[in-house]
Amino acid sequence: MGLIDSHCHLTDEAFDGDRDFIIKDLGNFKVDYIINPGTNLADSKKALDLAHKFDRVFAQVGIHPEDVDSMGEGDLKEIEGMAKDPRVLAIGEIGLDYHFRDDNKDRQKEVFISQLKMARRLGKPCVIHTRDVGMDAYEILKDFKDLKVQIHCFQEDERMLKLYLDLGFYISIGGVVTFKNGLNEKRAAGLCPMDRLMVETDSPYLSPEPFRGLRNDPRRIMEVARVIAGIRGVKLSRVIKGTSRSAREFFDF
Repeated sequence: MGLIDSHCHLTDEAFDGDRDFIIKDLGNFKVDYIINPGTNLADSKKALDLAHKFDRVFAQVGIHPEDVDSMGEGDLKEIEGMAKDPRVLAIGEIGLDYHFRDDNKDRQKEVFISQLKMARRLGKPCVIHTRDVGMDAYEILKDFKDLKVQIHCFQEDERMLKLYLDLGFYISIGGVVTFKNGLNEKRAAGLCPMDRLMVETDSPYLSPEPFRGLRNDPRRIMEVARVIAGIRGVKLSRVIKGTSRSAREFFDF
């Protein structure tokens, strides 16, 4: 059993020169599968096309909070149609982000809730983006605890970790756990039950040590798993097996 990168943006233009090569090379780095989220309608279509092209790739479809103001009137309807494809494992990535702007909070919340309701209608899991949003995402998500929810690239404190775990949610840890200042991520990696823990690269972002500052790609997911094994004081094989099982259970494949 190899690793599953539960969140990587291989549809990003950063991979336009070597996308296919990277996917074909995954087996050499003990990566079994990657799951590519959508950030808007066009990107969701690209994610689905990629999933149909390669057996190792699955897709998510959704509207990222940074894209809510540029989405078209019929985008959510098209997203819902695509979500019925068996290669689409989740609605994502969706959520809230106040890091760069917080003057459209109501719009972000509206689109977020619409997509959570979509996931409920379709019986699909949800992959959630939260950045600098305080309790706002939690206050919405606690009304959707019937859904399978993954908090992707978890970066919040121990209190928020407990709140999300109490709702039955899953936690995904990325490359920041390898950074010296990734204290919240390290804490979460040690405390999260293994059957609720996943790993990700969030490629092309957040490249782990010793590749920090370079373009990230799914072949570096082992560095994330290795650091988590050290934090938990267990063999690397246990993290590989445990996080892959969590991903398979969450995404149901």
